[in-house]
Amino acid sequence: MLSLTVPPQPHETLASYCSRIAALNGIDSAAEFASHFGFDYGRLAEGSYADIKVFSDLVGIAQDRLAPGLVMQTKGLVKLAAGEFSREFLETDRCRFCPACVASDIGPKQRLHLAFGRVEWMLKFIHTCPEHGIRLQTVSGNWSKAADFSAQLRTAIADLENFAGQRSSRPTGFQDYVVNRLRGGPPQGNWLDKFPLQSAAHFTQLLGAVARDGREPELEEFDDNDWVEVSDIGYAIASRGHQAVDRVLSPFFDFEPIRRKVSLSILLGRLSAELLERADQPGYPELLRFLENAARWKHPTLISELPY
Repeated sequence: MLSLTVPPQPHETLASYCSRIAALNGIDSAAEFASHFGFDYGRLAEGSYADIKVFSDLVGIAQDRLAPGLVMQTKGLVKLAAGEFSREFLETDRCRFCPACVASDIGPKQRLHLAFGRVEWMLKFIHTCPEHGIRLQTVSGNWSKAADFSAQLRTAIADLENFAGQRSSRPTGFQDYVVNRLRGGPPQGNWLDKFPLQSAAHFTQLLGAVARDGREPELEEFDDNDWVEVSDIGYAIASRGHQAVDRVLSPFFDFEPIRRKVSLSILLGRLSAELLERADQPGYPELLRFLENAARWKHPTLISELPY
């Protein structure tokens, strides 16, 4: 067992923890550190139990205590303690961080092994730090080393003070909701709690987009500011319950298409298309059924597009 260790931090990724142990022991690369002790850092970062077992024994911490920071990656999915996500919604190829959090972690002596990567920084629904309101920064560099948090910070340390001095903004209601669920906070009696976090958050964004821009929002043209804005618009609606969602979508259901056969895609455009594209993922079929039932009040013969 190693003599030089530090305890894992709340909401820290396992890959970050291993990276910090490597830095503490004077090894710049977590991959090199892992190779000295018989496990593979890349596989550990992707959730390999065999490699986690070797690392767990090395630092003298039971695997169940490391489980909250586990990030299990497969070809298209990433599993966190808070649930399962499509890779498209997580940043696994680049390192994101809050400069104010990092500056506070490392202290005036800039001890990099004290700064740790938070799970929520990986999620693309999160744009600003929950504590400081500062826009998250992304380290550009070798994507294959993105999980090596301490090593990535070395490339950004010179700009840390400038980043940390950025003007803070108020954390948004949508982001507060997502972070609370990610951290396993107490349920808030929100209608969105009925759905897995990814589908709930994604639906909220799409709802805000159509509420702001109409049936066919140009999602591909959205920048971070657009996503923050539509996410909060959608959350202000969805957090009030399904009746509020019904009321906002009611004008879309008033649409009278030329064709006799009416489907959700005709009525809701991009919102429906995005949900249908992911109908094989948890929560999306339930959201689509909810929308279909809402639309049938005005279109009793609406044809379901669900594959089953």
